[in-house]
Amino acid sequence: MLLVGATSYIGRHVANILVEQLYRPVCPLRSMNPKFAQQMKLNPEQTPIGDLKNKSSVNNVFAKYPNLCAVISCVASRTGGIRDSWLVDFELNINILTGAKSFNINNFILLSTICVQKPMLNFQWAKLAFEKKLQSSGLDYTIVRPTAFFKSLAGQIKRVQNGKKVILFDDGNRTSTKPISERDLAIFLVQCIYNKNRKNKILSIGGPGPVRTQKELGEIIFKLLNRSPKYFHMPSRFFKIIAILLTALGLISTKIRDKAEFLRIAYYYATEFMLFLDQKIKRYSAEKTMEVGNDTIEDFYKKS
Repeated sequence: MLLVGATSYIGRHVANILVEQLYRPVCPLRSMNPKFAQQMKLNPEQTPIGDLKNKSSVNNVFAKYPNLCAVISCVASRTGGIRDSWLVDFELNINILTGAKSFNINNFILLSTICVQKPMLNFQWAKLAFEKKLQSSGLDYTIVRPTAFFKSLAGQIKRVQNGKKVILFDDGNRTSTKPISERDLAIFLVQCIYNKNRKNKILSIGGPGPVRTQKELGEIIFKLLNRSPKYFHMPSRFFKIIAILLTALGLISTKIRDKAEFLRIAYYYATEFMLFLDQKIKRYSAEKTMEVGNDTIEDFYKKS
């Protein structure tokens, strides 16, 4: 099993599940990483070194492992920057897809993200562009679009522990999601390898629910820590206004252009639901967001 992006946050969980379920993952790395190999219980043969942005390195990996039966791609831009998004979310995945086709591997599982349903940002357009290439490739595919990860919703815990307020965008009720644990997501991705009902589909998934708003997540934290609720309300339009001001300066600086993009990303997450978007009625639907796994955000907060 070729696992691309194995050192990413979700990739590490997928590697663990593959090992637990007695698969033999091959995890290409850009450089030697003995700590990762030891943690994942992988031998050197399973961690070939090579930059997958280079097409010859990709072909070398496929040629070296002729028994590969599927690809799982967890690669994603670490920053969401404009250039990085297209280099990683699109071009790197294209290299992997081209290699898979050349070496007759007919099963490609892609970890995408649920926010591509309403694209406004470069990393979303890059992911969507690759999704379309994958769908038209002739390979069997499964595209998984998860909601928010537990870890992305954990930043407020230390604030409350330190006596600080929970930060809410606007009134804290503008957006909601069904958060999913990293392990449940990893299990779902691995199950896609041989699940015929998931072939050639785009699946928007979340955790077991219920749907939670920002404010409700804050209330859970306050309750678990036995603290009185205290909130700081940040207007979401702040991100949008600063992004507009920086956009003009971005014409002369790529760094400023990326900073404007980061602010647009912040505005997006502050104002958009992380749920399935019903394109027919142009509304987000909690009911149509598939619930998978057993882990709840409450249990995660208790352990954090």
